[in-house]
Amino acid sequence: MPRSLVSFRANPRARLLRRAWLSVAIALTAGCLHSVAPAHAQAVTAAAEPVSLRIGAGPLGAALEQFARVTGTNISYNAQLIDGLATQGVDGSHGVAAGLRILLAGSGMEAVEQPGGGFLLRKAPLGAGTLPPVTVSAQGETAIGPVYGYAARRSATGTKTDTPLREVPASVQVVPREVMDDQKALSLRDVYENISGVQASGNTLNAQTEVLPIIRGFESPSLMRNGLRATYAGAVDMINIERVEVLKGPASILYGALEPGGIVNYVTKRPQETSSQVFEQQIGSDSFRRTSGDLTGRIDEDGAWLYRLNFARTDSDSFRDEMHLERTAIAPSFLWQPSADTELLLDFSYVKEEQPYDAGIPVDAKGRPLVAKSAFFNDPDLAGRSNEDYYAGYQLAHALSPTWSLRNQFQFHRARNKNETLRPRGISGNNLLMRYQNEDREDDELQFVLDAIGKFSTGPVAHTLLIGAEYIKQETDWLRFRANAPAIPISDHPVVDYTPPANQTFGVDQGETRWKSLYVQDQISLLEAGRLKLLIGGRFDDVTTQARSDGTAAPDVEDRAFTGRGGLLYQLTPRHSAYLSVSQSFKPQQGTTVDVNGDPLDPERGEQYEVGVKSAFLDEQLFVTVAVYQIEKKDVAVFDQALYDATGQSAYFSGVRQQSRGIEFDLAGNLTRQLKVSASYGYVDTEVLANAGDQAQVGRPLPGMSPHTARLWLAYTSDRSGPLGGLGVGGGLRHVGKSTAQADVNLELPAYTVADAGVWYQWSRVRASLNIRNLFDEDYISRASTSAIAHPGAPRTVTAAASISF
Repeated sequence: MPRSLVSFRANPRARLLRRAWLSVAIALTAGCLHSVAPAHAQAVTAAAEPVSLRIGAGPLGAALEQFARVTGTNISYNAQLIDGLATQGVDGSHGVAAGLRILLAGSGMEAVEQPGGGFLLRKAPLGAGTLPPVTVSAQGETAIGPVYGYAARRSATGTKTDTPLREVPASVQVVPREVMDDQKALSLRDVYENISGVQASGNTLNAQTEVLPIIRGFESPSLMRNGLRATYAGAVDMINIERVEVLKGPASILYGALEPGGIVNYVTKRPQETSSQVFEQQIGSDSFRRTSGDLTGRIDEDGAWLYRLNFARTDSDSFRDEMHLERTAIAPSFLWQPSADTELLLDFSYVKEEQPYDAGIPVDAKGRPLVAKSAFFNDPDLAGRSNEDYYAGYQLAHALSPTWSLRNQFQFHRARNKNETLRPRGISGNNLLMRYQNEDREDDELQFVLDAIGKFSTGPVAHTLLIGAEYIKQETDWLRFRANAPAIPISDHPVVDYTPPANQTFGVDQGETRWKSLYVQDQISLLEAGRLKLLIGGRFDDVTTQARSDGTAAPDVEDRAFTGRGGLLYQLTPRHSAYLSVSQSFKPQQGTTVDVNGDPLDPERGEQYEVGVKSAFLDEQLFVTVAVYQIEKKDVAVFDQALYDATGQSAYFSGVRQQSRGIEFDLAGNLTRQLKVSASYGYVDTEVLANAGDQAQVGRPLPGMSPHTARLWLAYTSDRSGPLGGLGVGGGLRHVGKSTAQADVNLELPAYTVADAGVWYQWSRVRASLNIRNLFDEDYISRASTSAIAHPGAPRTVTAAASISF
C-alpha cells in the first residue's frame, strides 16, 4: 500500500499517556509506517532554541523519526520522496532549524518552516550549492538487510520473523558488516571475537579455514546460512556476508537437531536497486594478497530484476613454514520482484580453497610451546587439503493478504573435502608420533522449508503467528585410509620426507539422514501498547538415520521428539526491558553410534533457563544486553575407550550429563555521532555432572572454552565537514582467559590479551585503510586439540587495503 503524507507531531499530553501512546498515534497518522519508535513526551521546541542532538548516519526516514522525538517538532513529508535516501547524521547542540538542515545535507531535500509551527519537507530546487542526493539500498533496516552502524535493531534469527531485537526474550547478537570492515575481519573466527560466550573451536588444524564455534560451552557441529543449515561446514569466504548473527541457547524449535549452546547464522548480501560497483585490493604480512569485488544494481529498466555479484581471490603465505593459502570465491544472486506482494531470490555461491594441512606445534604440560611457532610438522610434498563448497538455493516470499504471507526456502549444498596429510597422534620423549591420513569426503544436503506468517489481533491482543514445515535430506560418502607413520623429532626446523604406502585400501563410511518437521510459534503482545511480550512455540521432529561402514549396515535409527520454547519480556520503559525464557534442544545420534550390544543410543537433549535485560541509551544509539543462563545437556554419547583398548570393539555409552552456567554482557552502537563501540564480556562455568563410564570426569570442565573472554573495539570517524573529514581510527583489546584443550581437559592453555588497531580515510569514492592485529606482537597459544596439536596465535599482522566505488 503506497504511503502518502507522513507527519510527526509532538503532543504535550504525551506526558500523561506515556511514550508508547504517542508511538501508536504516529503509526496511525502514517498509515502503514514501518517500525515507528516510541516518542519522547516533549512540548514543541522553538526552532532557534539549542537542542543536544546525537543522530548517527543511516536511512533518512529513521533519522527523521528520531529527530522529531528528540526535539518535539512536527515534521511532515511525502514518504515516497525519502524512500532510499540516507543522512550523514547530526551531532552537537543546534537549533531545530539548523539541526534539520544538517540532517538533510546531501539528501536533495529541504525543510520549509510552517506558519503554524513545524516543518514541511520537499525536494530542494537544483541550483548553486545543491548537492546530489545520497542514496542507500534499503528504506530502513530489515532483518535480512544491511545494518547502518555498529548496532542492529532487527533480526529474524531468534524468531524466524522480522522482529525488533529488543522484543525477543533471548540473547541474539548481531555483528554488522561495518564492524567487519573496520576490523578487516578475514574469517568467521575474527567475527566470533566480538560476541560474548562464543569462541572458535579448538578441534581444528587450519586456522584460516575452520569456522565452527563453541557457544556457551558446547561446540556447534554446523552453521546456518540465511536460516538454513550447513551441517558439514565447508569453505566460507567473507565477501558475500552482510551480517553474522548468534542466537544463544537451544534453538531446536526453529532449526531442529542442534547443540544446546546456540547457533551462528550468517546472512548473505542481497541485490540492491541502487547501482553500485566496489572493487578492493588488499595486501599484507606474509605475502597476503586479496582482490575482491561487490557489484549490484538493476538488470532491467523497471527494476523488477536486480542482481548482485561478489567475488574474491586470496593468496597468502603464513608465519607458519610451508603454509600457503589459495582461495577463490564467487557468489552471484538475482532478485525478481514482479509485484509489491511477491519476490523471488535466486542465490548461488562457489568457494574453493587449497593449502597444506597445518598440524600445529607441540606444547608442554603447561601449554607452553616446545618449538618455534613457525615449525611445520608435515611433509610439504603431500597433497594437503582441498575444500570445495557449492551452494544453490531460492527464497520465495508472497503476501497473501495484509495479514498473512508465505515464505518458501530451498537449498542444495555440497561440501567436498580432500585431505592427504601427516597428523600427530601423541608425544613420546622428544618425538611426535605421526599418522598418515588420506581422505575424500563429500556431503550433500537438500533442505525445503515452508512458513506461513500471520500478523493479526484477537481483541486487544496482537499476534505474530508462525506455522512451518521442514524437510531435510543429508548424504555422506567418506573414503578414508590411515596408517602409522615414522615419528618426527621435535625441533624448530623439522625435515619430513614421507613416502605414502603404495597400496592403500580405503574404508568407506556412508550415511543418509532424513528430517521431517512441523513447528508453530506465536509472538503475543499484551497490555498497554504491547508492553508485555509472550513467546511460545513447539516443534515435532521425525528423524531417520541410515549408516553403512565398510559394507556393513548399522541398524536404521528413527527418533521422534517434541521440543518447546517459552519466553516472557516486559518493557519496563520504552527503552528498557527484562525477560526470562526456557528452551529445549534435541540431537539424534549417528547411525554408527551404538552401545556395546549394538543398539542405538537415545538422542541427546538439552534445556536452558535464561533471564536478561535489554536497554537502549543515548537516544537509542547505544544498545546493551545482559543475560544469565543455565544449560543442562543429558544422554551425551561418549566413546568407550576402555572397551576399545581391551577388546578392539567400538562402542559408546550415554550416561553423561553436562552443565553450563554463565553471564554475558554485550554492548554496541554510538557513543557520539563519530565514536562507535562494540564490546562484550562472557563468563562461563562448565562441568560434567555425571559420567557412567568414567567417574574421574565428574566435576571437570567441558573442553575447549575459556571461562573468561572479553573484547573492546572503538572506532572514531571525523566529521566530513571538519579539517580531517573522512579520517577514521579504531582500536581495541581481545582477552581470552585460561582454557583447556579441545580433546584433553587436563591440558590448560595460558591466558592472553592482544591489541588491534586500524586507520582509514574516505575520500569521495576511494577508501584506504591500514589494520594491525596483535599490535604489540604478543606470543600465545590460541587453541589446541592435544599437547601434540596446538596452534600458536598469529604475530603482528599488517593489512593495507584500498577500494574504489562507482
